[in-house]
Amino acid sequence: MNRTGKQNERQAGKQNRRRPEKRDGQNICVNQKRCGSCRYLSLTYEQQLAKKEEYVRKSLEKGLVKRVMPVIGMDDPYHYRNKVTAVFARDRKGNPVSGVYEGGTHHVLPVEECLIEDALADKIIGTIRGMLKSFKIWIYDEDTRRGLLRYVLVRRGFTTGQVMVVLVTASPVFPSKKNFVQALLREHPEITTVVQNINPRTDSLILGDRQQLLYGKGYIEDV
Repeated sequence: MNRTGKQNERQAGKQNRRRPEKRDGQNICVNQKRCGSCRYLSLTYEQQLAKKEEYVRKSLEKGLVKRVMPVIGMDDPYHYRNKVTAVFARDRKGNPVSGVYEGGTHHVLPVEECLIEDALADKIIGTIRGMLKSFKIWIYDEDTRRGLLRYVLVRRGFTTGQVMVVLVTASPVFPSKKNFVQALLREHPEITTVVQNINPRTDSLILGDRQQLLYGKGYIEDV
C-alpha cells in the first residue's frame, strides 16, 4: 500500500457543494477562496494552460532547456485525481464533517464534492461520514488527543476499477470493525480492499507506520 488538528469546529459548518452548471471562469467552486488548492480557478481552462506553460518555460529556459513544447490539456479537466484524502472533524453541534484543511491553517473546511477529486471517492467518504454516528465512532480531536477516526483515504484505479479505502485511526482498537466494513461494502460493492492504518502521532503526517487488513488484498492494481 502506498504511504500516502484542534480542528477548528467553528470553521466546520454545513457541507459545501460545488456548482456544476458553471464549468469555466469565476465562482464555479464555493470553496475557492478558502481551500487554497485551485489557485487558477478564476481563469478559463485555456488561460490556466497558458499560464502554466509560461511558468514552466521561464523556469526551464534559465538552464539548458531552450524550447518548451505546448501544454496538452484534457478534454474534461475535472475529477481526475484518483487519490482523495479527507480529514474528519465535528461541527458546533457535534456532527461529523469531512473535507480539507483551509489554506495555511488546521481549520477543517467541510467539502462534499470537489471539482478535481474522483466523484466515486467523494461518495465513499460521504458514506463513511454518515455511518459514524450509528457505529458510535468518535472523531479524533488533536487538542484532547481523544477519539478514533482521523482521516479517510480513497484510491481508485481508473483502468481496473479497483478501489482501496484506508481508514486512518489514532488507535488499533476499532470497535465493530467487521460490521462497519460489511455495511460500507453493502453501500459500495465496488470497493475491493479496506485497510486500517494506525497513526498515533501528534504531528501533521497523515499515515502511520502500522496497518491492519480489514478486507481484500490490501492493495489495488492499475495500468
